Order: sequence, then structure tokens, then C-alpha cells
Amino acid sequence: MSQLATRPSAGAITVVENRPLVSAILITRNRESHLRECLCGLMEQSVSDRMEVIVVDEGSDQCESAVVADLQRRHQNLVYLRIPVAGAGGTGINMAVKIASGKYLTVLEATDRLKRDAYEQLATALEANPSAMLVYGDTCFTAIAHESFANHTSYGKVIWPDYTSQQLTQLSEIAPHPLWRRELHDSVGFFQQGYQNQGMREFLLRVVERFRIAHIEDFTGLKLIAAGAQLNQEVPAQQQYQEPVQQPEAAPSAGSFTAAAPFAGADPDQAYAEILPMVKNGDQLQATQALERHLSRFPEHAVAHNDLGAVCYQSGDKERAIRHYREAVRLTPQESVYLKNLADMLYVETGETDEAIAIYLKLLKNSPRDTETLLNLGIISEGVGQPDEAESFYQRVLEIEPWNQAARQRLTTLRSSASAPDDGEDDEPAEERYERAQALVEQGNLPGATGELERILDLFPDFAPAHNDLAVIYYQNGDKDAALAHYEKAAALRPGNSTFQKNLADFYFVEGYDIDGAIAIYLELLRKEPKNIETLMNLGKICTVLERPQEAETFYGKVTQLEPWNRDARECLSTLRKCANG
Repeated sequence: MSQLATRPSAGAITVVENRPLVSAILITRNRESHLRECLCGLMEQSVSDRMEVIVVDEGSDQCESAVVADLQRRHQNLVYLRIPVAGAGGTGINMAVKIASGKYLTVLEATDRLKRDAYEQLATALEANPSAMLVYGDTCFTAIAHESFANHTSYGKVIWPDYTSQQLTQLSEIAPHPLWRRELHDSVGFFQQGYQNQGMREFLLRVVERFRIAHIEDFTGLKLIAAGAQLNQEVPAQQQYQEPVQQPEAAPSAGSFTAAAPFAGADPDQAYAEILPMVKNGDQLQATQALERHLSRFPEHAVAHNDLGAVCYQSGDKERAIRHYREAVRLTPQESVYLKNLADMLYVETGETDEAIAIYLKLLKNSPRDTETLLNLGIISEGVGQPDEAESFYQRVLEIEPWNQAARQRLTTLRSSASAPDDGEDDEPAEERYERAQALVEQGNLPGATGELERILDLFPDFAPAHNDLAVIYYQNGDKDAALAHYEKAAALRPGNSTFQKNLADFYFVEGYDIDGAIAIYLELLRKEPKNIETLMNLGKICTVLERPQEAETFYGKVTQLEPWNRDARECLSTLRKCANG
């Protein structure tokens, strides 16, 4: 499917930590009459100078693009993304998430209105709670279109509960304007289907199962609903109230908020929502029977197959669990939750290592920063006798999450078992010495770190991390010969470690020492990680230097396919094409 994204041609927005504080993703389809009001309201937010607004046009038949183009003349922080085909599920919002550059992300619709300091309040709550990954406020409702948060006719308000997994599966509606940390998608993935209701609830379920979320008790947003809709949230009565209002002459349609409807039996998601409380109540027999009845009516419903797999596994029927996990993956092959469940089952319960590794590698291609997948690959690599590969995976986890104790402990154990003193003179493991050297580097004491690393190599001459770090220090000090020797030694000792291989290839290329060697290493790294942007960019640069523009264009083109927003790759492609045209 093709997408079109446009940004203003000049100017920059004020940023925090070299990027916007908030990226607001605005979803619209045939809401031209609401769009200008919504965008102007966003540009009046108290943090508007630190915001990026991405408008996602989901195949509208109206002229939303003209509204955005007009406002882009005044607002350089406004981005337009059009998905030409209507009903594209979560494509639009997921594309917007990938191009967003803000520290925090949020989603709203063109008919929504926000309190003037809503994003400031929500961002402040996340800043004050480092352990919280997502925050949401309470919501006001109106049945009259084109009103603002500050001046609206109230149709009721909802004070949302502090969410748990059980609540999220039972509520008919959820808080509509959450704010979350951008890096959350590295762990829980993207939106499975369309944003509204089911898509956002499913996303929140994945979040609350693994992370802490926060609730601020203040009304931060206004939602437009159809006159006559009931605010039925299945929360305690004192937490919600509805005020009587005069019916407007022409109340707008509110596709974003609908009253809970009785099950009509035609839609598998609606039918599944009816049985979900039985699935979640812990009674395995009742859950199994409910899921079997559901699948007899909707045999192609992937989520039901996945959940029946989980129930079968809990009851000890592993063979049947695998069968339903496989069916869920067959029906929805890109859903990371289903893939992970199948891979975990194959590795832990059946020992089918090769298939499990293949699934984990597929997950890693889709989410290269998913620490859970990286950790699992490290554990499997250890189990099949590939310590170099395991070390590489654990290191990548720590690069993404330096606080990850599971990865650190496994890396420590792995290195300690691989590096024992030959003469028994010193019982302190190499890993403990290495951690001391790293602490000296963090303190800026490079001479002390150099001495410690050299002592490690006196006792443990094959301890590859010490060779790598010494190479970095020697290179910074201008001793390129010593740096090269240690880079090559680290890469030779750990040929499966992508960090050591990349450092050596970078040295070969930057210093012009061995361009062919650099190319060979980069190509091997690319074979293992075909979507690694840094490797693709480096290969493009090498081909440019070697005056091989067609190959360079191929590598840069691959980057733009993976990241259409990558400015460096686009500029390199543009330069190559200008040169080709004389």
C-alpha cells in the first residue's frame, strides 16, 4: 500500500533534548469541517512550541489536505500523512508512530478537543513518574459539534478507573486521549487494527500487562458523542454522571463513541467480547467450553485460537495448545503476541529450537529493539552452544535497556564461564574486573580504565570485551595501530558478536585501511540483519566513495523503503541522482 507524507519545506520546531516533547497523531476521515478547529486548538496548547502534529488522512473523500496545506504555511510543526485506501486498519496510525519524533506520543480524532494545558499536564505526570510508561486523564462529553473544551455544553463526564487487565477487557469504552513514551513500541509493538476502541484497548492491554500506567484525576479532553448515547462504562456509579441537555437540532454522528450494543451475533469481535469475562475468570473448563463454542461459529478468529491455546497450556494439554497457537499465527502471521506464544511453546515445551529461532528472528526484524525477543534469542543461543551469538544478543539488550538485570546477569555468567585464569593465581572473575573498568570509563578516568583493561588481558588474554574497549580508548588517544590490533583481536575471538564486527568494519572504512574487508564485514552483518539501517547506510557510503553509484543507490533506496522519513538517505539519493544527471 502506498502512503504519502508531506512536511513544510522549511523551518524547524523548538525541541526538548533535540526533538519535540509531544507528537500528536490526529486521525481524520471525512472530517474537513472539524479539522481546522482541531488543529488550531492544538497549536494553542501550552506546549505547542514543543509539539509535532501528524495528520493521518485515512482515505478521505473531502479536502482535509487543503486545510493542512493552508495551516502548514504558518505552522512548521505540522505533518500530513495520507493513506489513499479507506479502511486500512492500523496502517495509518502505525505509519505515523514510526515517523513521529516526539519524546511522548498521543492520538486524537478531528472531532476531539483538549484542555489548553492537557499535554503539559500529561507530560509532567510522566516526567514525575519514570516507572510509568503511559498516562491518561478524565473526559468530558458533548453532543454539540464545534464546541471547545473551555466552552461546551456538557453531556456528562467520566472519571476513569485506575486500569487493570481485567477492567480493560470488561469496559465498553476507555480513556480516549492517553500519552505514552515513544520507546513503549519497542517492547509492546504497534497497533493491531484500527485505532478506535478495540485497537486502543488491545494496545493498552499489552501495556498494562508489562508496565505501570498512571491516571491523573483531572479532565483533560472533550469527546463528541451522538445525542442519546449512554455513558455506560461499567465503573462504580459515583465515578460517572450524566447531565441532561437539550437535544441539538442536528446532532453529529459520533463514530468515535457509541453506546454498548447488545450482541447481534454477526461480528466475531463483538461475540468474543461477550465471552471474555468467562475466559478471564480462571475457570479453565468454563473458558475452554466458551472458546470452543465461539470457534465453532467463527473458526477464523485468530485471537480466540490464541487464547484457547493459552487455556490448553494452563490445563496441561500442550499438544492442543501448539495446534491453536499455530492456527492463530496462520490467520494473523504478523501479530507479535501470537508469534511469541508459539515460539516460547516450541522452545520451552517441545525443544523445536530451529523453528523457535526462526520465529524469534522474524520478530526481531519487525521490532529490532524488542528486548524480550533479544533476551530469548540469547538464552536459546546459549542452550545450543553458541556463546558468541548469545553474548551479542545480551549486549544489544543492555544497549537498549542498561538497567536490564536479567541480561546483565546472564552476560556476567556467560563471560565468567568462558574466562577463567590459567594459573589460579587470582580468583576474581574477568567480568567483575571488566565492570570496574567500565565504571572508570563512566567517571572519565581513561588512564585508570586502560590500566584495568590491560591487567584483565594479562590474566585473561582471550577476554574479547576488554580488547574491544581498549581499541576504543587507543583510537581516541590517536594510537591507531594499537586500536587496530585490539579491534581485530576482539572480532576474531567473538566472530558472532555484531558490535565487535561493526567496530572493526568502521575502522577499516573510516581509516581507509581495508575497504574490501569493511565491505565483507558489513555484508555479513546485513545477511544477519537485512533491515539494519546503520549497516545499509555505511554500505551506501562505501559504494559512493568507490564510485559505484548504482550499488549505493540500491542501499540508500532500501533505507527509504524501511524508513520513508529518513532524511539522510533521501539526501544521499538526491545527490547521487543529481550527479548522474550531470
